[in-house]
Amino acid sequence: MNDSTPDTPESRFVNPPLKRHPTLQPLSREHFGGLVLVRRLREAADADEPARQATVGLLREAWEGELKGHFADEESLLGPHLKDSDMARLIEEHRALERHIKMADSAGCAPSAEWLRETATMLEEHIRWEERELFPAAERAGAEGLDKMAHEADRIERERPGARRRQDTR
Repeated sequence: MNDSTPDTPESRFVNPPLKRHPTLQPLSREHFGGLVLVRRLREAADADEPARQATVGLLREAWEGELKGHFADEESLLGPHLKDSDMARLIEEHRALERHIKMADSAGCAPSAEWLRETATMLEEHIRWEERELFPAAERAGAEGLDKMAHEADRIERERPGARRRQDTR
């Protein structure tokens, strides 16, 4: 930072945090947990079978505890504010991730390193698309409608810890 750059929280980041409509903030915060899971999946791909199996256990817990509800909330909250093509992509990627995660249950053994890497890539690409393209499109198309769903954002924050603001998790 040079002397002419103001020292603000945003100026300290190469890529400052994105501003999100309040209704989308809980969903966006959950994406951080998804990216942590991506990292764990990639690390497990290079680990031994017990570590891979433990990571798949974490993935199953994430699916039941957060991802399943997160996907449903994105579809119901964002649906009215998206172009048909974006909604179709959202649903298809959600179903593909769901099918892929459920493959681990049918395998009956520790998944391969390739499966873990593929899962990590699918999840990361999906999150990046939502944050970089889908959420901004929903904000542009329906800020007024998103305002009316504040009660849903409150419900998401109450029900899923990964959606809560940092100061509310202490």
